[in-house]
Amino acid sequence: MQEVTYRFLLLVMFATSASASQLKMSEGGRARGRGGRGKPKEPQTNLPPGVQAVQQQTAPVARGRGRAAVRPAATIEPPSAAQAPPIMQGHPEPQAVPAYGGGGRGVQRGGGRERPTGPPTDEMGALSLRRSPRSAYDKYVDAVYKASEKCSVGKSGESVALYSNYFQVNLATDLKIFQYHVSFKPEVENNRVKFGLIAALSEVVGAVKCFDGGILYLQKLLPKDPLECVSERSYDKAPITVTFKFVCEVYANSPQFLQIVNLMFKRVQITLDMKQIRDHYFNIHLATKIPKHRIEVMPGFTTSILGYDGGNLLCVDTIHKVLRIDTFLDVLYQTFHSVRQNAEEFRRKATKELVGVIVLTKHNNKTYKVDDIAWDARASDCFEKNGQMISYSDYYKEHWNITILDKDQPLLVSRPTEKDLRRGDKKNLFLIPELCIITGLSEQMRSDFNVMRDLAVHTRVGPGERLKQITRLLQQINETPNAGEVLKPWRIGFSSKPVEIAGRTLPAENLLMRNNRGEFLKISYEPREADWSRNMRNAGLLTAVNMDNWIIIFPRASSTLASDLSDCLSKVGRGMSMRINNPIAIEMNDDRNESYLQAIRQNLNQSIQMVVCVVPNQKKDRYDAIKKCCCIDNPVPSQVVVTKTLQKKQGMMSVATKIAIQLNCKMGGEVWGAEIPLKGLMVIGIDTYHDSAHKNQSVGALVASLNKECTRYFSKTEYHPSKDELMRNLQPLMTAALRKYHDVNKALPQKIILYRDGVGDGQLQTVFHSEQEQVMSALKDTGGQDYRPGFAFVIVKKRIQTRLFAKEGNGINNPCPGTIVDQIITKPNWYDFFLVSQSVRQGTVTPTSYNVIYDDSGLQPDHIQRLTYKLTHLYFNWQGTIRVPAPCQYAHKLAFLQGQTLHREFSAYLSDKLFFL
Repeated sequence: MQEVTYRFLLLVMFATSASASQLKMSEGGRARGRGGRGKPKEPQTNLPPGVQAVQQQTAPVARGRGRAAVRPAATIEPPSAAQAPPIMQGHPEPQAVPAYGGGGRGVQRGGGRERPTGPPTDEMGALSLRRSPRSAYDKYVDAVYKASEKCSVGKSGESVALYSNYFQVNLATDLKIFQYHVSFKPEVENNRVKFGLIAALSEVVGAVKCFDGGILYLQKLLPKDPLECVSERSYDKAPITVTFKFVCEVYANSPQFLQIVNLMFKRVQITLDMKQIRDHYFNIHLATKIPKHRIEVMPGFTTSILGYDGGNLLCVDTIHKVLRIDTFLDVLYQTFHSVRQNAEEFRRKATKELVGVIVLTKHNNKTYKVDDIAWDARASDCFEKNGQMISYSDYYKEHWNITILDKDQPLLVSRPTEKDLRRGDKKNLFLIPELCIITGLSEQMRSDFNVMRDLAVHTRVGPGERLKQITRLLQQINETPNAGEVLKPWRIGFSSKPVEIAGRTLPAENLLMRNNRGEFLKISYEPREADWSRNMRNAGLLTAVNMDNWIIIFPRASSTLASDLSDCLSKVGRGMSMRINNPIAIEMNDDRNESYLQAIRQNLNQSIQMVVCVVPNQKKDRYDAIKKCCCIDNPVPSQVVVTKTLQKKQGMMSVATKIAIQLNCKMGGEVWGAEIPLKGLMVIGIDTYHDSAHKNQSVGALVASLNKECTRYFSKTEYHPSKDELMRNLQPLMTAALRKYHDVNKALPQKIILYRDGVGDGQLQTVFHSEQEQVMSALKDTGGQDYRPGFAFVIVKKRIQTRLFAKEGNGINNPCPGTIVDQIITKPNWYDFFLVSQSVRQGTVTPTSYNVIYDDSGLQPDHIQRLTYKLTHLYFNWQGTIRVPAPCQYAHKLAFLQGQTLHREFSAYLSDKLFFL
């Protein structure tokens, strides 16, 4: 303990913003900052010699610029033991709803408004539900997106037997359940303490109950409403008044009952000695350490129980949480020593690298985002709790029996989220670094091949092993007596056998390229691999753009590599029927950003088709400067090549081939096509990305096809508030795309299929009423009242828990690319399907979910499914199928480029080229 305290004296000096004389002047004075008075703190007099204190720019919490002898108490408190989600009011359609009651993120967060009581009702609209922290809608009641008579099941393709990661849930139909809101006075933070207080009242509430910290479900009515009882807190024998307020009656055949089943399943996982971290449960005792990288991998499961076409089903998937072995305090020390104990550089580097990370507090398994480091705050600071002042160190000792070893470490600040603010929780939280473990990987770790390779050994689980682990969990539940005791009173049962599904595998596509005579050439591929990189080696591009006038810019040290690159491009171009002449070579004396920009400006003219810049490394500011110059200030297609990719002589031709394909696309060429029989078709991809330079804004990108083969595109972007994932300015983008299509084809499209990525289930209704209506307005503005093309609006979701497994003999494999599932695990009120479009060499493949929320296209499910699969073949940056339709991926690339690099709209000159590849 003495060693730890001594170590952190090095950091104490960085938080001291006044000299000894200033400390003396401010002695006994009032610090300028929020909060009341805390415990007296002696000035630091034992700093290492030769080191001066640095003026600090502190976090906007609990601070005083002049450090008084009496430290100001923080208005922010440590995170509470319980972070129960707020009680939300259910609705028949998914939409944002007001919050009531429930605990919040911290000691002073939560304690929301109590929900007014009401009589029992059959209408579930009055049901009060507790939600997961990320939920903003009622996931148990689906909005209707298809007419009852409309068929959403396709027929084409070869039948294939599949397992899924879904399990049948068996529920009783004659149960009656009563819901109560529970409040505690004085307020209780720790969920374990709440559970103990309720358990002590078993004579009143009964033995059969389901409690999540704020809502209690019983199978009987309490004698009074409201009912007040006094329960004794176990650790200090303090009397706590517990108040039960009746909310409503929940019927076992209602969708809302599934939420109770989900709560019971969480209790079941606890009986298996699993620990909850945010929304998921992990086997902490099975964590695997990777010592050489100072990380550990914790296995767990993500689960949800919802209603599907196949009935009530439990979806289970394996997940992993990566934790650092070192605490946040350890990382601070490592950073301090990495800058040779330079105080100012340490503060700058620590803030840059550590602010924004997610930390786990192991004493309560909660996660928080670090929004700032309060360098002038300490664990010995005080805050007000229940009318009395208490220090952070005393708080943790009293409530968690944790002794803070270093009272002089700075504190971490976690600011309230948007959801917290909507609930009225406006106060920040202080966290103790030595109790925090950083989760996830740093950017340096992600770019380290060895780290990612060693991590993949534990996280990339093959299909056979994944299904085995999932099935073993259900078997363990059904064989564990404690789990049975939880489920039996509620008459809930889970099958141990995964749901079997009859899927369909669509045929492999023929791709169109050209031979050396310019005639169409069909390229085939192995269906299971869905890769045609070898098959296209001797084929010409579908539409080649000759590169007659281009510039290559490079520093003197890279002149040989630049020459080799231009020679190889000329050679591979001939094989693809693409003429690439010798470039205008611009050699620079150095690799400064300004040198590249000056070279571009001085040599660019109307005849230049392409600018290629050879750079020595991946410095972001250099890349950003080049792209801003070429995409905004001096619009011209551009390519940035890092010298590292050119240094392996044996792989130079392969690298040059990929670069040549990109160059062709960026100049308006087409690499390959697919056979798409629909006439007058326009396909659109939409995605959004948060702008890294404008924190309150997001980029919305629209990419729309211009030709029958869906190989040429028009693109345009807009900005909208970050908190609003919707594209409020979609109408002008859509209008511009329609006009461009008309300019190219001399007619407007007859059918439009729009693929929208980046939308969660909770936003479907808003997207439906906002973006779909904007599209309709754009159609009328462009073509008039009589212009009514067939239109389908398809939501694309990649981040899903659904997994599919192919039964092949006695083994389990990934399904073949082109596998479709549109029944059993689909939603009753949705027109949706799952598509496995890509092949993976390691791990388990993840299908993509497609939900058609609007459709008057006149196309059958088979047509939309097959078109979707065809479009996954048309992403020119990858010689194989991808997870989403090509327009979606193009929209993502464009939004990413503008949000990460450009931070402004690109020049209209580039709008009909894939310049963002």
